[in-house]
Amino acid sequence: MTRSLILSTIVMSWTLSTSLVTADDFDWTYWRGPQMNGHSTLKNLPAEWNPKGGEGSNVVWKREDLGTRSTPVVMNGKLYMLCRDAAGTSQDGEKVVCLDAHTGETLWENKFNVYLSDVPAERVGWSNVSADPTTGDVFALGVCGLFQCINGETGETKWSHSMHEEYGLLSTYGGRTNFPIIHENNVIVSAIIIGWGEMAKPNHRFIAFDKRNGQPVWFTGTRALPDDTTYSGPVLTTFNGEAALVSGGGDGAVHAFQPRTGKLLWTYNVSGRGLNTTPLVVDNRVYCGHGEENLDDTKMGAVFCVDGTLEGDITKSGEIWRTKEVFLGRSAPLMIDDRLYVIDDRAKMHILNPESGEEIALQRLGTAQRSSPLYADGKIYAATADKRWYTLKPTEDGVEVLHKMRLNGESHGSPIAAAGHVYIPLTSGLYCIGNADAEVSGDPIPEIAEEADRTTDATPTHVQVVPCESLLRPGNRQPFQVRLYDAAGQYVRLAKADEVEFSVDGPGSISEDGAYSISANQSEHAAVIVTAKVGDLSGTARARVVPDLNWSFDFNNGEIPVTWVGANYRHVPLDFDLIESLKADDPLASQLYIFLMTTFVNSGRDASTYDDSTPRQTWNALLAFLGLDASGQKPKTVDEAKEKLQAALDRLIEEKILASAEWSTWQRDLGEGNTVDEIRLSVTRGERKIDGNGVMTKIKTIPKGARSQGWMGHPDLANYTIQADVYGAEKDSKQPDIGLVGQRYTLDMMGASQQLQIRTWTPQLRMANTVPFEWQPNTWYTMKFQTAVEDGSAVLRGKVWKKGEEEPADWTVTATDSPGEHQGSPGLFGNAKDAEIFYDNLTVTANESTGD
Repeated sequence: MTRSLILSTIVMSWTLSTSLVTADDFDWTYWRGPQMNGHSTLKNLPAEWNPKGGEGSNVVWKREDLGTRSTPVVMNGKLYMLCRDAAGTSQDGEKVVCLDAHTGETLWENKFNVYLSDVPAERVGWSNVSADPTTGDVFALGVCGLFQCINGETGETKWSHSMHEEYGLLSTYGGRTNFPIIHENNVIVSAIIIGWGEMAKPNHRFIAFDKRNGQPVWFTGTRALPDDTTYSGPVLTTFNGEAALVSGGGDGAVHAFQPRTGKLLWTYNVSGRGLNTTPLVVDNRVYCGHGEENLDDTKMGAVFCVDGTLEGDITKSGEIWRTKEVFLGRSAPLMIDDRLYVIDDRAKMHILNPESGEEIALQRLGTAQRSSPLYADGKIYAATADKRWYTLKPTEDGVEVLHKMRLNGESHGSPIAAAGHVYIPLTSGLYCIGNADAEVSGDPIPEIAEEADRTTDATPTHVQVVPCESLLRPGNRQPFQVRLYDAAGQYVRLAKADEVEFSVDGPGSISEDGAYSISANQSEHAAVIVTAKVGDLSGTARARVVPDLNWSFDFNNGEIPVTWVGANYRHVPLDFDLIESLKADDPLASQLYIFLMTTFVNSGRDASTYDDSTPRQTWNALLAFLGLDASGQKPKTVDEAKEKLQAALDRLIEEKILASAEWSTWQRDLGEGNTVDEIRLSVTRGERKIDGNGVMTKIKTIPKGARSQGWMGHPDLANYTIQADVYGAEKDSKQPDIGLVGQRYTLDMMGASQQLQIRTWTPQLRMANTVPFEWQPNTWYTMKFQTAVEDGSAVLRGKVWKKGEEEPADWTVTATDSPGEHQGSPGLFGNAKDAEIFYDNLTVTANESTGD
């Protein structure tokens, strides 16, 4: 019989003995601390400090060259932190730094580029690293999606994943990047993921990797099409003896998952926008908040408490209390002596009764809050985004201000207590403070809630196939392991080979012992589903088989390769000959064809209804796309709608794009017994497939994806040329941006500025080259982008010419990045917010010689 501590890989177990305790016994390996609640057991910590340093300042050391947004962690006398590197230079990027926690001396740096990202340079270093006492490794997720396991002693990268190229991680202008968290042998990260196959739609997804080798173990999602990226840090806990990972989601909900299996335990829906606040769990209760509109009314912001012991949708059943109009949108709550301390987005500290949410006291700290407070040695340490510092002491009436001052930097990362000191990250630098000659001491870390005992005859209820995701080449062999878990998410055992029945959907075969193999002659890009059946239970794993170069795609088969990451939902195959034929005599029918086919393809259904009876307002979206939503244009009755649209619908029925189109009404409730009839259009798909020139289309109104990237294959490819015919439509005198991606660089035909640009990092053009380039809408062009590694540098060359004309001998634009990125998946970039983009005749070929 075994007992497992949920935080066994986070908290080092030790027995306090004053004569033997050293500063290195007090580690802080996750950004909210060993108890995941912002508490430290350290004592003899200073109440006052002066960032100028010097005698009497209580500043042990400071590093004003290491300003950051990130929260550091400390393990074995070393401090680890993310921050920006070489700001404002051609080498501008991100790095993980390792310092001696006692002296501030740099021990090593792990530097890496920010590539294919919209994050502003000022928001680099958003995430926090996590440290693993078991292996000594640290885990870091960069703002562009580069996820690394780094040797904590040497700084060497042990394994890594380019999360956007491999899985479809979204790296946006907001910069919000989540935090890795370690549970046993899993390290778990999350992000908005726009992947492939059933994961093609945007979704805030969580993925667990085996921390030892980087293999993906499980992949799970929340509600599709969330409005926001998020940086709500997950926390580990137990509910009634069952291990759980709790996190806010980009879909406006708090979710709890089993950390070993990814099984969803419960969901609490509270806001229409993403939750950035990190939850606090105390005695089976979850305290959290948000700063957006509540789902049940128009009031903004809330702090709330829910019962974590329930299952399923606990939106109504699990809510214990919710206090609205408290904008707890960023800073994590603290629980101290049965009082809940929350700092809202306007830097007001609310002290609440945790049983009811009733306010006990209020303390104004500043005007803007981003970081989370620390509680240590009987004091609350808090810093604001408007450069104010407070040391506070909880009192019966509220808090006593022990020390306050102005800072010379903003606070985004949070203060921590470790190794006998307090570490304070600011945008102006990193500060270590402590009382001079103070003896290092502290109380034992409180007992962590244990999981319930698992009996030796636990019944398996869950089958896990590992790795859950694979990217393979023809001729590869991939062994799979089948793990069994009980209903509480506890590991039972490995399945025996003779009790597993494997099957494969797709090319290739699998042996009785679970080794999948694919022929070296496989020439097509293919999706594979491996199923492992154990008795009445089954589990699946997915794989993409992507051959080595050369590739060619013309879309005449009406399909976009299912293996492309971030492409299928955001693009649809259409018949360009039909588009042009319709445009010639019925432009509205042409536009209607584009819009309706996008709905059919992305919904996976052959019937669609357009009305405004739900928040999606699909009827209004249809009118907006057709340019009929303006005042004086928008139909108000079914008869008016028929007058504008029926002829175009009849044409699509004649072309067998539609089988039927029916008009009806629904009643909108105006209150007080009053209703009004509103328009509803229902259409069914016809039998016609693409029988002309197939193209891949990005539509301007695609939800959560009009401006996006997609990737086609292995992230280790290099020295290749990607070429495609491209066509940009025009709407309201505006043109789209059309791009090709190669080796982590973008060649972009920019519509509004009429330029051609090579870049790797959109807001920070550290190595970019931009040249004037006039191009016409509604005209086919050929784009060609060559990437190469020459003399240790990335060398990029691009050209564009009208389709059908002779290819120019010279490159239109070139750029060099030293040392730059030496590998990366081919892909596409498109900004269709202003007008549609069409791709055709896409090829990716290995370079025959340099600069050809």
